[in-house]
Amino acid sequence: MDKIEQIRVKLAQATHKEKVADEDKIRDLGLDSLDVVELLLQLEEEYDVHFDDVDMSKLVTVKDLLDEIAKQL
Repeated sequence: MDKIEQIRVKLAQATHKEKVADEDKIRDLGLDSLDVVELLLQLEEEYDVHFDDVDMSKLVTVKDLLDEIAKQL
C-alpha cells in the first residue's frame, strides 16, 4: 500500500467511516477543529510532511489534503 493510500485509510479510521472519497469535504467528515489539528500533527510526524506554510483554507476536500501531502513526499 502506498503512502497516500495509507493516509486515506487513516482519514477513514479517524472519521469512523469505511472509506473517504476524494470529493469529501474535510469539514463534513465529522471531525471537530481539534481532531483536524491532531490528525495533521500525526500526519506530519509519521510522513515527514509539514503544514506550516500551507494555506489551510485551500485544503477543502480530501483530495486537496492528499495532493498537498503528495507534493511533499
